[in-house]
Amino acid sequence: MKRRDFIKSAGLASMGLAVSPPRLFPDRFPAQTSFYDIYDSDFFECAERFAFLNPQEAVVSLVIRPDRSLDVKIYKGPSESSLVAGTAFSYTGVKDVLNIPLAGFFWGPDFYYKLEYKDSASFSGWRSTPIRKIKTPRSYQIRGRMEVILLSDDHTYDDADASGRWVADPGLGASRLSGEYVNDFLRILQNNPSFVPEEGTDLGKLRSGFCLASVIRQILTREDPDLVLLLGDATGIGAGYKWAGLGLKDPEMGLTSEDRDSYAKLFWLRMRRMYSALTPSLPLYLVQGNHDGESGYSFERPYAVKYRRAFFPQPGAYQGHSWEENYFALAWGGGFGPGNPLFVILDNEGYNALLPPGPQRPEDWTLGLEQKSWLRRVLDYESDWKLTFFHHVLGGWPRGSNEADTSAAYGRGPLFTADDYAPYCPDPEKVEQVELTRLFLERGVRASFYGHDHIFSSRRVEGQLNAVCVGSPKPVGELAWYKGALWNKFYGCYGRYQREPTAACGRTDFWGPSGYTKLILTPSAASVEYKRASNNNPWTNIPPEKMPGDVLRTFAL
Repeated sequence: MKRRDFIKSAGLASMGLAVSPPRLFPDRFPAQTSFYDIYDSDFFECAERFAFLNPQEAVVSLVIRPDRSLDVKIYKGPSESSLVAGTAFSYTGVKDVLNIPLAGFFWGPDFYYKLEYKDSASFSGWRSTPIRKIKTPRSYQIRGRMEVILLSDDHTYDDADASGRWVADPGLGASRLSGEYVNDFLRILQNNPSFVPEEGTDLGKLRSGFCLASVIRQILTREDPDLVLLLGDATGIGAGYKWAGLGLKDPEMGLTSEDRDSYAKLFWLRMRRMYSALTPSLPLYLVQGNHDGESGYSFERPYAVKYRRAFFPQPGAYQGHSWEENYFALAWGGGFGPGNPLFVILDNEGYNALLPPGPQRPEDWTLGLEQKSWLRRVLDYESDWKLTFFHHVLGGWPRGSNEADTSAAYGRGPLFTADDYAPYCPDPEKVEQVELTRLFLERGVRASFYGHDHIFSSRRVEGQLNAVCVGSPKPVGELAWYKGALWNKFYGCYGRYQREPTAACGRTDFWGPSGYTKLILTPSAASVEYKRASNNNPWTNIPPEKMPGDVLRTFAL
């Protein structure tokens, strides 16, 4: 299916530019940054990605098409007017990946850059990206406020040719596999903000990609974040059971090392494409989930690490921490120390059992000795706000992905203390999450954010530590999970799932998909909001009258 046909299949007349929806922050995302022009696919595999490695160092990452060799210029400075001819850094004959280091330009609240590029064999024909505006870490100190968008478990790999999601058009299947279909949904939403794919149609079978496009549009048009954190389960490298449905080999049929390498590259490029509307202007950082291929018990781990480091440079090696860049600290504001927030990103997947199926008891989960030692050191820093982020707790109730499965401990639930684990473990003190929770309380961590369970929920541990499950933008809530005994014990009741004729209870204790979390920080206060991301009725417990962008729950840390 051609892109024009993709747009037409949504009931829209043409690919011509339409009047865009109101932009709440027009200076943040300039008008020329149309959803139609997310990146130049003639030259690049995806849009560029900007990320800070520390408050004074950043990187701009480019992924060039394999059939291209490019000359590239980058113009940069503290204001739009500073991007003038003669101030560019130049690169010639660039192939594959170019990670451009930047340092010393981040003394003000904002930073601007743009790229110019052309085919290396051409003497003319320079093209240009739009001017990109970034809020620097210094913005927090100067403006006294910052916003962080938290996403987890977009599960776009669930849009597979299986379980009723088979699509007839091979072009649409290719667009889904490449990730470009998310950008095509963004183009549809720009023309028709109220569009929702119709159930039973080919587009209706791609609802995970649509919901991700919807939340990206919310961020572009309604939010003004300083950074975005993805708390795992975004690539699908660790979800091999979905691969056959995407037209790839099934791992159960046997894979060569060349297969694993090419699939890891494919899925990381897919993810870069899907988030291309955000990555040029919003620093976006990754937490490793159990479906991202980097679990200690995953055969895909070395390949997944290789291409994540190539396509998503993060702090880590740059800061003297993890060479694999899978855990790191983001010291916003002026750096480590008083007056600055501290974001600690942890990897709860990479250091566990080396053979499938992975941890079978809550006690089996671990950060590993090196990461724990680093964590203790980094939490010694004083900070306005100490916050930790991981995919799921280092323990959880002793069940698999669903409560009927007793063969593994899957990390489900908000279990943070020894009392939580007492009914399930002979010695709760051997559960690493108990140790970590005690460390967080001792060192003044105000909140631990996690994903994995696809809902928004919060609890306060010993009156000090907020444990927050950040929700998921995916289209379908897991009704079977919500009815489990352990789920009811630790998360409460779901209220009413909209596909059911009556409510299960009068109180809704947690919110399911489709949603995202916004964290708002000032030097003296912090608050959390959970917002609806997409119209996914009736596969949710969110009331139908709540519109995308509406706040479902808010509280102060």
